[in-house]
Amino acid sequence: MRRNIIIFDFEVFKYDTLLGAIILRNDGEYELFQSWNLAEIRDFYEKQKQSIWIGHNVALYDNLILQEVVHGKSSPDIKRRSDELITHSRKGYLDIPLYYYDLMSQHMIGLKTVECAVGKDISTSEVDFSLNRPLTAEEKALTESYNRDDLDQTLDDFYDTISEFTLRLDVINEFKLPLDALHVTGTQLAEMVLHAEKIDNIADWYLPPVIYNTLKVKNRQVLDFYINEEFRKGKNLSLDICGTPHKLGAGGIHGALKKYHSKWAWYFDVSGYYNLVMINYDLLPRSIPDEYKQFYTYMYHEQLKLKKTNPNKRWVYKIILLSVFGAMTNEYCKFYDPNRGTLVTMVGQMFLVDLLEKLEGKIILIQSNTDGVIAEPLPGVDENEIRAIIDEWQERTGFVLKLEKVYDIHQRDVNCYMYRTEDGKIKTLGEAVKHYDAWENPFYEDVYRAKEPVIIEHAIVDYFMYGKLPEQTIEENKRKLRMFQFIAKKMTYDWMDLEKLNIASGNLEIERLGSVCRAFAYNNRNVKWTIFKHKHEGRASKCKLQNAPENVFVHNKEILSDAAIDECIQKIDFDYYINRSYERIQEFIKMKQVKKIL
Repeated sequence: MRRNIIIFDFEVFKYDTLLGAIILRNDGEYELFQSWNLAEIRDFYEKQKQSIWIGHNVALYDNLILQEVVHGKSSPDIKRRSDELITHSRKGYLDIPLYYYDLMSQHMIGLKTVECAVGKDISTSEVDFSLNRPLTAEEKALTESYNRDDLDQTLDDFYDTISEFTLRLDVINEFKLPLDALHVTGTQLAEMVLHAEKIDNIADWYLPPVIYNTLKVKNRQVLDFYINEEFRKGKNLSLDICGTPHKLGAGGIHGALKKYHSKWAWYFDVSGYYNLVMINYDLLPRSIPDEYKQFYTYMYHEQLKLKKTNPNKRWVYKIILLSVFGAMTNEYCKFYDPNRGTLVTMVGQMFLVDLLEKLEGKIILIQSNTDGVIAEPLPGVDENEIRAIIDEWQERTGFVLKLEKVYDIHQRDVNCYMYRTEDGKIKTLGEAVKHYDAWENPFYEDVYRAKEPVIIEHAIVDYFMYGKLPEQTIEENKRKLRMFQFIAKKMTYDWMDLEKLNIASGNLEIERLGSVCRAFAYNNRNVKWTIFKHKHEGRASKCKLQNAPENVFVHNKEILSDAAIDECIQKIDFDYYINRSYERIQEFIKMKQVKKIL
Protein backbone atom coordinates (compact mmCIF):
# COMPACT_ATOMS: atom_id res chain seq x y z
CA MET A 1 0.00 0.00 0.00
CA ARG A 2 1.41 3.40 -1.01
CA ARG A 3 0.63 6.08 1.51
CA ASN A 4 0.45 9.86 1.43
CA ILE A 5 2.90 11.84 3.53
CA ILE A 6 1.46 14.67 5.61
CA ILE A 7 3.80 17.50 6.69
CA PHE A 8 1.84 19.18 9.49
CA ASP A 9 1.96 21.89 12.13
CA PHE A 10 -0.57 23.35 14.59
CA GLU A 11 -1.00 26.97 15.76
CA VAL A 12 -3.08 27.13 18.95
CA PHE A 13 -4.87 30.15 20.44
CA LYS A 14 -7.49 30.26 23.17
CA TYR A 15 -10.43 30.56 20.82
CA ASP A 16 -8.92 29.47 17.52
CA THR A 17 -6.93 26.40 16.40
CA LEU A 18 -5.22 26.15 13.01
CA LEU A 19 -3.96 22.98 11.35
CA GLY A 20 -1.64 23.48 8.41
CA ALA A 21 -0.55 20.52 6.27
CA ILE A 22 1.28 19.85 3.03
CA ILE A 23 -0.02 16.62 1.52
CA LEU A 24 2.61 14.76 -0.52
CA ARG A 25 0.44 12.42 -2.52
CA ASN A 26 1.71 9.05 -3.68
CA ASP A 27 1.06 10.18 -7.26
CA GLY A 28 3.70 12.91 -6.81
CA GLU A 29 1.24 15.81 -6.45
CA TYR A 30 1.35 18.40 -3.63
CA GLU A 31 -1.60 19.99 -1.86
CA LEU A 32 -1.83 22.61 0.91
CA PHE A 33 -4.48 22.19 3.59
CA GLN A 34 -5.18 24.86 6.21
CA SER A 35 -8.26 25.01 8.38
CA TRP A 36 -9.54 26.72 11.52
CA ASN A 37 -12.64 24.51 11.55
CA LEU A 38 -12.29 21.74 14.13
CA ALA A 39 -14.87 19.52 12.43
CA GLU A 40 -13.02 19.93 9.14
CA ILE A 41 -9.73 19.01 10.85
CA ARG A 42 -11.34 15.88 12.30
CA ASP A 43 -12.61 14.93 8.86
CA PHE A 44 -9.13 15.52 7.39
CA TYR A 45 -7.65 13.20 10.01
CA GLU A 46 -10.18 10.46 9.25
CA LYS A 47 -9.44 10.66 5.53
CA GLN A 48 -5.64 10.65 6.11
CA LYS A 49 -5.53 8.10 8.94
CA GLN A 50 -3.44 5.70 6.85
CA SER A 51 -0.97 8.41 5.82
CA ILE A 52 2.42 9.04 7.44
CA TRP A 53 2.36 12.28 9.46
CA ILE A 54 5.67 14.13 9.72
CA GLY A 55 6.79 17.23 11.58
CA HIS A 56 9.14 18.81 14.11
CA ASN A 57 8.62 17.78 17.74
CA VAL A 58 5.29 16.19 16.86
CA ALA A 59 5.69 13.41 19.44
CA LEU A 60 5.66 15.92 22.29
CA TYR A 61 3.27 18.49 20.88
CA ASP A 62 1.43 18.36 17.51
CA ASN A 63 0.31 14.72 17.78
CA LEU A 64 -1.26 15.47 21.13
CA ILE A 65 -3.00 18.60 19.86
CA LEU A 66 -4.39 16.53 16.99
CA GLN A 67 -5.61 14.03 19.57
CA GLU A 68 -7.50 16.76 21.44
CA VAL A 69 -9.19 17.83 18.20
CA VAL A 70 -10.09 14.23 17.27
CA HIS A 71 -11.59 13.73 20.74
CA GLY A 72 -13.91 16.67 20.09
CA LYS A 73 -12.35 19.16 22.51
CA SER A 74 -13.11 22.88 22.16
CA SER A 75 -10.44 25.49 21.39
CA PRO A 76 -10.18 26.69 25.05
CA ASP A 77 -9.55 23.07 26.13
CA ILE A 78 -7.04 22.61 23.31
CA LYS A 79 -5.22 25.80 24.37
CA ARG A 80 -5.10 24.61 27.97
CA ARG A 81 -3.53 21.35 26.81
CA SER A 82 -1.12 23.24 24.57
CA ASP A 83 0.10 25.33 27.50
CA GLU A 84 0.59 22.20 29.61
CA LEU A 85 2.69 20.59 26.90
CA ILE A 86 4.80 23.71 26.32
CA THR A 87 5.54 24.14 30.03
CA HIS A 88 6.01 20.35 30.46
CA SER A 89 3.57 20.39 33.37
CA ARG A 90 1.88 17.32 31.89
CA LYS A 91 3.23 14.56 29.74
CA GLY A 92 1.25 13.27 26.82
CA TYR A 93 0.29 9.80 25.67
CA LEU A 94 -1.08 9.22 22.20
CA ASP A 95 -4.28 7.18 22.12
CA ILE A 96 -5.44 7.74 18.54
CA PRO A 97 -4.21 5.70 15.54
CA LEU A 98 -1.40 7.69 13.90
CA TYR A 99 1.57 6.65 11.81
CA TYR A 100 4.09 9.39 12.43
CA TYR A 101 7.75 10.27 12.08
CA ASP A 102 9.31 13.01 14.20
CA LEU A 103 12.11 14.93 12.48
CA MET A 104 13.55 15.72 15.92
CA SER A 105 13.97 12.07 16.87
CA GLN A 106 17.39 11.76 15.20
CA HIS A 107 18.85 15.23 15.60
CA MET A 108 17.00 17.01 18.42
CA ILE A 109 16.98 20.22 16.42
CA GLY A 110 14.10 22.68 16.56
CA LEU A 111 12.51 24.31 13.53
CA LYS A 112 13.78 27.80 14.40
CA THR A 113 17.32 26.48 14.85
CA VAL A 114 17.20 25.03 11.34
CA GLU A 115 15.91 28.33 9.93
CA CYS A 116 18.84 30.06 11.58
CA ALA A 117 21.37 27.48 10.41
CA VAL A 118 20.29 27.60 6.76
CA GLY A 119 20.26 31.42 6.67
CA LYS A 120 16.52 32.02 6.39
CA ASP A 121 14.32 34.43 8.34
CA ILE A 122 13.91 33.13 11.87
CA SER A 123 10.18 33.61 11.56
CA THR A 124 8.12 34.44 14.61
CA SER A 125 4.39 34.85 14.86
CA GLU A 126 3.13 38.41 14.53
CA VAL A 127 0.07 37.39 16.52
CA ASP A 128 0.31 36.91 20.29
CA PHE A 129 -0.54 33.31 21.21
CA SER A 130 -1.84 34.44 24.60
CA LEU A 131 -4.66 36.61 23.17
CA ASN A 132 -7.79 36.25 25.32
CA ARG A 133 -10.25 36.73 22.46
CA PRO A 134 -11.01 35.26 19.04
CA LEU A 135 -8.63 36.28 16.25
CA THR A 136 -9.59 38.87 13.66
CA ALA A 137 -9.59 37.98 9.97
CA GLU A 138 -6.29 39.87 9.58
CA GLU A 139 -4.71 37.99 12.50
CA LYS A 140 -5.83 34.69 11.01
CA ALA A 141 -4.26 35.63 7.67
CA LEU A 142 -0.96 36.53 9.40
CA THR A 143 -1.01 33.24 11.31
CA GLU A 144 -1.69 31.26 8.13
CA SER A 145 1.33 32.93 6.50
CA TYR A 146 3.49 32.10 9.52
CA ASN A 147 2.20 28.52 9.44
CA ARG A 148 3.05 28.18 5.74
CA ASP A 149 6.62 29.35 6.45
CA ASP A 150 6.97 26.65 9.10
CA LEU A 151 5.51 24.01 6.79
CA ASP A 152 7.90 24.98 3.99
CA GLN A 153 10.88 24.72 6.34
CA THR A 154 9.67 21.38 7.68
CA LEU A 155 9.36 20.08 4.13
CA ASP A 156 12.92 21.22 3.37
CA ASP A 157 14.14 19.47 6.53
CA PHE A 158 12.34 16.29 5.52
CA TYR A 159 14.09 16.28 2.15
CA ASP A 160 17.45 17.06 3.79
CA THR A 161 17.08 13.98 6.01
CA ILE A 162 15.09 11.75 3.68
CA SER A 163 17.85 9.11 3.60
CA GLU A 164 17.23 8.51 7.33
CA PHE A 165 13.50 8.18 6.72
CA THR A 166 13.91 5.76 3.81
CA LEU A 167 16.42 3.72 5.84
CA ARG A 168 13.81 3.38 8.57
CA LEU A 169 11.25 2.21 5.99
CA ASP A 170 13.79 -0.25 4.59
CA VAL A 171 14.36 -1.70 8.08
CA ILE A 172 10.60 -2.02 8.60
CA ASN A 173 10.20 -3.80 5.27
CA GLU A 174 13.25 -6.05 5.70
CA PHE A 175 12.20 -7.33 9.12
CA LYS A 176 8.42 -7.12 8.54
CA LEU A 177 7.88 -4.74 11.43
CA PRO A 178 4.67 -2.76 12.01
CA LEU A 179 4.58 0.75 10.55
CA ASP A 180 4.43 2.10 14.11
CA ALA A 181 8.18 1.35 14.18
CA LEU A 182 8.61 4.60 12.21
CA HIS A 183 8.66 6.63 15.40
CA VAL A 184 10.55 4.43 17.85
CA THR A 185 14.18 5.07 18.76
CA GLY A 186 17.01 3.24 17.00
CA THR A 187 17.51 1.13 20.12
CA GLN A 188 13.83 0.20 20.29
CA LEU A 189 13.98 -0.76 16.63
CA ALA A 190 16.89 -3.11 17.33
CA GLU A 191 15.05 -4.54 20.33
CA MET A 192 12.13 -5.42 18.06
CA VAL A 193 14.34 -7.02 15.40
CA LEU A 194 16.32 -9.08 17.94
CA HIS A 195 13.29 -9.91 20.11
CA ALA A 196 15.01 -8.63 23.25
CA GLU A 197 13.07 -8.87 26.51
CA LYS A 198 14.18 -7.05 29.62
CA ILE A 199 15.34 -9.35 32.44
CA ASP A 200 14.48 -8.29 35.98
CA ASN A 201 17.46 -7.92 38.33
CA ILE A 202 19.93 -8.64 35.53
CA ALA A 203 22.32 -6.18 37.18
CA ASP A 204 22.81 -8.89 39.83
CA TRP A 205 23.79 -11.53 37.26
CA TYR A 206 27.49 -11.30 37.95
CA LEU A 207 29.98 -12.16 35.23
CA PRO A 208 33.71 -12.19 36.06
CA PRO A 209 36.46 -11.06 33.69
CA VAL A 210 38.08 -13.89 31.74
CA ILE A 211 41.66 -14.24 30.55
CA TYR A 212 40.95 -15.79 27.17
CA ASN A 213 43.48 -18.17 25.66
CA THR A 214 43.67 -15.84 22.65
CA LEU A 215 44.71 -12.89 24.83
CA LYS A 216 48.48 -12.37 25.21
CA VAL A 217 48.86 -9.25 27.38
CA LYS A 218 52.09 -9.14 29.38
CA ASN A 219 51.72 -5.91 31.36
CA ARG A 220 50.96 -6.98 34.93
CA GLN A 221 49.48 -3.59 35.80
CA VAL A 222 46.95 -3.89 32.97
CA LEU A 223 46.09 -7.49 33.84
CA ASP A 224 45.53 -6.63 37.51
CA PHE A 225 43.30 -3.68 36.59
CA TYR A 226 41.19 -6.04 34.49
CA ILE A 227 41.09 -9.07 36.79
CA ASN A 228 40.46 -6.98 39.93
CA GLU A 229 37.62 -5.17 38.13
CA GLU A 230 38.87 -1.70 39.01
CA PHE A 231 36.99 -0.40 35.97
CA ARG A 232 33.70 -1.35 37.64
CA LYS A 233 34.58 0.92 40.54
CA GLY A 234 34.79 3.95 38.26
CA LYS A 235 38.59 3.97 38.31
CA ASN A 236 40.95 4.60 35.41
CA LEU A 237 44.42 3.20 34.85
CA SER A 238 47.05 5.66 33.62
CA LEU A 239 50.18 4.29 32.00
CA ASP A 240 52.51 4.65 29.02
CA ILE A 241 52.04 2.27 26.10
CA CYS A 242 54.66 2.45 23.35
CA GLY A 243 55.87 5.64 25.04
CA THR A 244 52.49 7.38 24.73
CA PRO A 245 50.36 8.32 27.78
CA HIS A 246 47.15 6.26 27.97
CA LYS A 247 44.10 5.83 30.14
CA LEU A 248 42.10 2.63 30.44
CA GLY A 249 38.68 2.49 32.04
CA ALA A 250 34.98 1.79 31.59
CA GLY A 251 34.81 4.44 28.87
CA GLY A 252 37.44 2.79 26.68
CA ILE A 253 41.12 3.19 25.92
CA HIS A 254 42.43 6.65 25.06
CA GLY A 255 45.98 7.74 24.38
CA ALA A 256 47.66 10.37 22.25
CA LEU A 257 50.73 12.49 21.69
CA LYS A 258 49.53 16.05 22.17
CA LYS A 259 50.15 18.71 19.53
CA TYR A 260 51.78 16.23 17.19
CA HIS A 261 52.46 16.46 13.46
CA SER A 262 53.54 13.65 11.13
CA LYS A 263 54.06 13.58 7.38
CA TRP A 264 52.49 10.13 7.17
CA ALA A 265 51.48 7.22 9.36
CA TRP A 266 49.57 3.98 9.42
CA TYR A 267 45.92 4.20 10.38
CA PHE A 268 44.38 0.92 11.36
CA ASP A 269 41.07 0.25 13.01
CA VAL A 270 39.15 -2.86 13.88
CA SER A 271 36.07 -3.33 11.72
CA GLY A 272 33.02 -3.53 13.97
CA TYR A 273 35.20 -3.95 17.05
CA TYR A 274 32.53 -4.11 19.76
CA ASN A 275 30.29 -6.17 17.48
CA LEU A 276 33.05 -8.77 17.19
CA VAL A 277 33.90 -8.63 20.90
CA MET A 278 30.28 -9.50 21.67
CA ILE A 279 30.10 -12.20 18.98
CA ASN A 280 33.49 -13.87 19.45
CA TYR A 281 33.56 -13.77 23.24
CA ASP A 282 29.90 -14.48 24.07
CA LEU A 283 29.15 -11.00 25.40
CA LEU A 284 25.91 -10.15 23.62
CA PRO A 285 23.13 -9.10 26.05
CA ARG A 286 21.56 -12.06 27.78
CA SER A 287 18.18 -10.50 27.08
CA ILE A 288 18.50 -11.55 23.42
CA PRO A 289 17.28 -15.13 22.77
CA ASP A 290 19.97 -17.50 21.51
CA GLU A 291 18.47 -17.81 18.03
CA TYR A 292 18.59 -14.03 17.64
CA LYS A 293 22.16 -13.90 18.90
CA GLN A 294 22.89 -16.17 15.95
CA PHE A 295 20.90 -13.81 13.74
CA TYR A 296 23.02 -10.90 15.04
CA THR A 297 26.15 -12.85 14.01
CA TYR A 298 24.63 -13.55 10.60
CA MET A 299 23.85 -9.86 10.07
CA TYR A 300 27.38 -8.85 11.01
CA HIS A 301 29.01 -11.12 8.44
CA GLU A 302 26.33 -10.46 5.83
CA GLN A 303 26.76 -6.67 6.02
CA LEU A 304 30.46 -7.10 5.26
CA LYS A 305 29.55 -8.96 2.06
CA LEU A 306 27.03 -6.25 1.15
CA LYS A 307 29.58 -3.42 1.47
CA LYS A 308 30.16 -3.30 -2.28
CA THR A 309 27.24 -5.27 -3.69
CA ASN A 310 24.32 -3.59 -1.88
CA PRO A 311 25.32 -0.66 0.39
CA ASN A 312 21.68 0.28 1.14
CA LYS A 313 20.85 -3.15 2.49
CA ARG A 314 24.13 -3.16 4.36
CA TRP A 315 22.93 -0.16 6.35
CA VAL A 316 19.65 -1.92 7.14
CA TYR A 317 21.71 -4.50 9.03
CA LYS A 318 24.32 -2.09 10.32
CA ILE A 319 21.81 0.22 12.00
CA ILE A 320 20.64 -2.75 14.08
CA LEU A 321 24.18 -3.94 14.84
CA LEU A 322 25.25 -0.50 16.05
CA SER A 323 22.29 -0.07 18.40
CA VAL A 324 23.04 -2.88 20.83
CA PHE A 325 26.27 -2.11 22.66
CA GLY A 326 25.42 1.45 23.72
CA ALA A 327 22.18 0.28 25.32
CA MET A 328 23.72 -2.44 27.48
CA THR A 329 24.38 -0.06 30.36
CA ASN A 330 21.07 1.81 30.04
CA GLU A 331 18.64 0.44 32.59
CA TYR A 332 15.65 1.68 30.58
CA CYS A 333 16.51 -0.46 27.55
CA LYS A 334 15.69 -4.10 26.92
CA PHE A 335 19.35 -4.71 26.07
CA TYR A 336 20.30 -3.75 29.64
CA ASP A 337 23.03 -6.11 30.85
CA PRO A 338 25.57 -3.94 32.68
CA ASN A 339 27.95 -6.72 33.68
CA ARG A 340 28.41 -7.77 30.08
CA GLY A 341 28.31 -4.17 28.86
CA THR A 342 31.33 -3.07 30.88
CA LEU A 343 33.15 -6.27 29.96
CA VAL A 344 32.68 -5.55 26.24
CA THR A 345 34.57 -2.29 26.66
CA MET A 346 37.32 -3.80 28.78
CA VAL A 347 37.82 -6.90 26.64
CA GLY A 348 38.18 -4.61 23.63
CA GLN A 349 40.81 -2.59 25.47
CA MET A 350 42.69 -5.67 26.55
CA PHE A 351 43.05 -6.94 23.00
CA LEU A 352 44.12 -3.51 21.79
CA VAL A 353 46.82 -3.41 24.49
CA ASP A 354 47.80 -6.89 23.32
CA LEU A 355 48.36 -5.56 19.78
CA LEU A 356 50.22 -2.45 20.95
CA GLU A 357 52.57 -4.53 23.08
CA LYS A 358 53.59 -6.47 19.97
CA LEU A 359 54.30 -3.17 18.18
CA GLU A 360 56.45 -1.82 21.03
CA GLY A 361 59.82 -0.59 19.76
CA LYS A 362 58.65 -0.54 16.16
CA ILE A 363 56.32 2.49 16.12
CA ILE A 364 55.73 6.01 17.35
CA LEU A 365 52.20 5.66 18.69
CA ILE A 366 50.42 8.85 17.69
CA GLN A 367 47.11 7.79 19.16
CA SER A 368 44.89 4.90 20.12
CA ASN A 369 41.19 5.45 20.69
CA THR A 370 38.61 2.71 21.35
CA ASP A 371 39.09 0.68 18.17
CA GLY A 372 41.61 2.62 16.12
CA VAL A 373 45.35 3.28 16.10
CA ILE A 374 47.47 5.85 14.26
CA ALA A 375 51.14 4.91 14.32
CA GLU A 376 54.29 6.05 12.57
CA PRO A 377 56.92 3.34 11.95
CA LEU A 378 60.28 3.99 13.54
CA PRO A 379 63.23 4.47 11.19
CA GLY A 380 64.45 1.17 9.79
CA VAL A 381 61.23 -0.71 10.55
CA ASP A 382 60.02 -2.50 7.44
CA GLU A 383 56.36 -2.40 6.46
CA ASN A 384 56.30 -6.19 6.35
CA GLU A 385 57.26 -6.36 10.04
CA ILE A 386 54.19 -4.30 10.93
CA ARG A 387 51.97 -6.38 8.68
CA ALA A 388 53.27 -9.65 10.11
CA ILE A 389 52.40 -8.50 13.66
CA ILE A 390 48.93 -7.42 12.58
CA ASP A 391 48.32 -10.67 10.68
CA GLU A 392 49.29 -12.80 13.68
CA TRP A 393 47.03 -10.75 15.96
CA GLN A 394 44.08 -11.00 13.58
CA GLU A 395 44.44 -14.74 13.12
CA ARG A 396 44.78 -15.35 16.86
CA THR A 397 41.97 -13.08 18.08
CA GLY A 398 39.38 -13.27 15.30
CA PHE A 399 39.36 -9.50 14.77
CA VAL A 400 39.79 -7.82 11.41
CA LEU A 401 41.98 -4.74 10.96
CA LYS A 402 41.60 -2.22 8.17
CA LEU A 403 45.05 -0.80 7.37
CA GLU A 404 45.70 2.34 5.35
CA LYS A 405 48.27 5.11 5.03
CA VAL A 406 47.29 8.64 6.02
CA TYR A 407 49.21 11.84 5.39
CA ASP A 408 49.89 15.26 6.87
CA ILE A 409 48.49 14.45 10.30
CA HIS A 410 47.90 17.33 12.71
CA GLN A 411 46.73 16.25 16.14
CA ARG A 412 45.75 18.42 19.07
CA ASP A 413 44.82 15.48 21.32
CA VAL A 414 43.11 12.11 21.16
CA ASN A 415 39.77 13.66 20.36
CA CYS A 416 40.82 16.31 17.84
CA TYR A 417 42.89 15.81 14.70
CA MET A 418 42.95 15.98 10.90
CA TYR A 419 44.72 14.14 8.11
CA ARG A 420 44.63 13.49 4.37
CA THR A 421 43.75 10.07 2.95
CA GLU A 422 45.60 8.34 0.12
CA ASP A 423 43.04 9.62 -2.39
CA GLY A 424 43.50 13.20 -1.16
CA LYS A 425 40.36 13.59 0.94
CA ILE A 426 40.64 15.51 4.20
CA LYS A 427 39.31 13.79 7.32
CA THR A 428 38.64 15.78 10.49
CA LEU A 429 37.55 14.78 13.97
CA GLY A 430 36.89 16.74 17.15
CA GLU A 431 35.05 19.83 18.29
CA ALA A 432 37.55 22.25 16.75
CA VAL A 433 37.38 20.86 13.19
CA LYS A 434 34.75 18.14 12.74
CA HIS A 435 32.22 20.41 11.02
CA TYR A 436 34.72 21.42 8.36
CA ASP A 437 32.99 21.61 5.01
CA ALA A 438 29.67 20.64 6.61
CA TRP A 439 28.03 24.04 6.89
CA GLU A 440 25.68 23.70 3.89
CA ASN A 441 23.54 20.95 5.43
CA PRO A 442 22.72 21.68 9.09
CA PHE A 443 21.97 18.00 9.73
CA TYR A 444 25.35 16.73 8.49
CA GLU A 445 27.50 16.06 11.55
CA ASP A 446 24.85 18.11 13.39
CA VAL A 447 26.63 21.30 12.32
CA TYR A 448 24.05 23.39 14.17
CA ARG A 449 25.73 22.16 17.38
CA ALA A 450 29.11 23.69 16.46
CA LYS A 451 30.40 25.70 19.41
CA GLU A 452 31.74 28.45 17.17
CA PRO A 453 31.06 29.64 13.61
CA VAL A 454 32.12 27.14 10.96
CA ILE A 455 34.46 29.68 9.33
CA ILE A 456 36.85 29.19 12.24
CA GLU A 457 36.99 25.45 11.62
CA HIS A 458 37.68 26.17 7.94
CA ALA A 459 40.48 28.56 8.87
CA ILE A 460 42.11 25.94 11.12
CA VAL A 461 41.96 23.18 8.51
CA ASP A 462 43.00 25.47 5.64
CA TYR A 463 46.01 26.63 7.66
CA PHE A 464 47.35 23.14 8.26
CA MET A 465 46.23 21.30 5.14
CA TYR A 466 46.64 24.01 2.50
CA GLY A 467 49.05 26.51 4.08
CA LYS A 468 46.48 29.32 3.97
CA LEU A 469 46.40 32.12 6.50
CA PRO A 470 43.09 32.75 8.26
CA GLU A 471 42.95 36.15 6.55
CA GLN A 472 42.81 34.39 3.19
CA THR A 473 40.16 31.88 4.22
CA ILE A 474 37.97 34.58 5.71
CA GLU A 475 38.35 36.91 2.74
CA GLU A 476 37.46 34.12 0.31
CA ASN A 477 34.30 33.22 2.22
CA LYS A 478 33.14 36.56 3.65
CA ARG A 479 29.96 36.63 1.55
CA LYS A 480 28.91 33.20 2.88
CA LEU A 481 27.41 34.66 6.03
CA ARG A 482 26.14 31.32 7.30
CA MET A 483 29.77 30.42 8.00
CA PHE A 484 30.14 33.44 10.30
CA GLN A 485 26.92 33.28 12.31
CA PHE A 486 26.58 32.37 15.97
CA ILE A 487 23.43 30.33 16.58
CA ALA A 488 22.25 31.64 19.94
CA LYS A 489 19.79 29.42 21.83
CA LYS A 490 18.36 29.87 25.29
CA MET A 491 18.55 26.08 25.86
CA THR A 492 17.65 25.33 29.50
CA TYR A 493 17.46 29.03 30.37
CA ASP A 494 14.16 30.93 30.44
CA TRP A 495 15.02 33.81 28.12
CA MET A 496 17.80 35.73 26.36
CA ASP A 497 18.58 39.46 26.35
CA LEU A 498 20.85 41.62 24.24
CA GLU A 499 22.43 44.16 26.60
CA LYS A 500 23.35 47.27 24.57
CA LEU A 501 25.97 49.37 26.35
CA ASN A 502 26.98 52.76 24.95
CA ILE A 503 30.62 53.00 26.03
CA ALA A 504 30.85 56.82 25.92
CA SER A 505 27.63 57.61 27.76
CA GLY A 506 27.31 54.48 29.87
CA ASN A 507 23.67 54.13 28.85
CA LEU A 508 22.38 50.57 28.84
CA GLU A 509 19.41 49.30 26.87
CA ILE A 510 18.08 45.76 27.11
CA GLU A 511 16.39 44.03 24.19
CA ARG A 512 14.51 40.79 24.80
CA LEU A 513 15.39 38.11 22.24
CA GLY A 514 13.54 35.04 21.04
CA SER A 515 14.49 31.50 22.01
CA VAL A 516 16.75 31.26 18.92
CA CYS A 517 18.58 34.11 17.22
CA ARG A 518 21.44 34.76 14.81
CA ALA A 519 24.41 36.92 15.84
CA PHE A 520 27.66 38.18 14.34
CA ALA A 521 30.76 39.81 15.82
CA TYR A 522 30.15 43.59 15.69
CA ASN A 523 32.75 46.08 14.46
CA ASN A 524 31.25 49.14 16.22
CA ARG A 525 33.89 50.12 18.80
CA ASN A 526 31.59 52.68 20.44
CA VAL A 527 29.30 50.05 21.91
CA LYS A 528 29.37 46.70 23.63
CA TRP A 529 26.35 44.59 22.78
CA THR A 530 26.37 41.28 24.65
CA ILE A 531 23.93 38.36 24.71
CA PHE A 532 23.02 36.99 28.13
CA LYS A 533 20.87 34.00 29.04
CA HIS A 534 18.66 34.18 32.13
CA LYS A 535 16.81 31.93 34.54
CA HIS A 536 14.03 33.06 36.82
CA GLU A 537 15.82 31.40 39.73
CA GLY A 538 18.83 29.26 40.55
CA ARG A 539 22.54 29.72 41.13
CA ALA A 540 23.39 30.34 37.47
CA SER A 541 20.57 32.81 36.92
CA LYS A 542 22.51 34.82 34.32
CA CYS A 543 25.35 33.92 31.99
CA LYS A 544 26.92 35.29 28.82
CA LEU A 545 26.33 33.36 25.62
CA GLN A 546 29.15 30.81 25.56
CA ASN A 547 31.93 31.10 22.94
CA ALA A 548 30.55 34.34 21.51
CA PRO A 549 32.36 37.71 21.59
CA GLU A 550 31.23 40.44 23.97
CA ASN A 551 30.24 42.70 21.10
CA VAL A 552 27.68 41.25 18.68
CA PHE A 553 24.73 42.37 16.64
CA VAL A 554 21.62 40.28 16.08
CA HIS A 555 20.23 39.78 12.58
CA ASN A 556 17.25 37.42 12.40
CA LYS A 557 16.22 38.26 8.85
CA GLU A 558 17.53 36.15 5.97
CA ILE A 559 21.24 36.34 5.11
CA LEU A 560 21.19 34.71 1.68
CA SER A 561 20.36 37.61 -0.66
CA ASP A 562 22.98 40.04 -1.98
CA ALA A 563 21.17 42.90 -0.26
CA ALA A 564 21.32 41.16 3.13
CA ILE A 565 24.97 40.25 2.62
CA ASP A 566 25.92 43.79 1.61
CA GLU A 567 24.16 45.14 4.70
CA CYS A 568 25.73 42.71 7.17
CA ILE A 569 29.34 42.72 5.98
CA GLN A 570 29.52 46.45 6.70
CA LYS A 571 28.90 45.66 10.37
CA ILE A 572 30.75 42.35 10.85
CA ASP A 573 34.04 42.45 12.76
CA PHE A 574 36.06 40.13 10.52
CA ASP A 575 39.16 40.75 12.65
CA TYR A 576 37.45 38.89 15.47
CA TYR A 577 37.19 35.75 13.33
CA ILE A 578 40.80 36.08 12.16
CA ASN A 579 42.17 36.49 15.68
CA ARG A 580 40.02 33.71 17.06
CA SER A 581 41.24 31.40 14.27
CA TYR A 582 44.86 32.05 15.23
CA GLU A 583 44.04 31.28 18.85
CA ARG A 584 42.54 27.94 17.88
CA ILE A 585 45.37 27.11 15.50
CA GLN A 586 47.75 27.58 18.40
CA GLU A 587 46.03 24.70 20.19
CA PHE A 588 47.56 22.31 17.64
CA ILE A 589 51.20 23.34 17.70
CA LYS A 590 54.01 23.33 20.24
CA MET A 591 54.80 27.01 20.37
CA LYS A 592 53.55 29.83 22.53
CA GLN A 593 52.31 31.97 19.70
CA VAL A 594 51.44 31.47 16.06
CA LYS A 595 53.21 34.05 13.92
CA LYS A 596 51.34 35.63 11.08
CA ILE A 597 53.48 34.98 8.02
CA LEU A 598 52.94 37.73 5.48
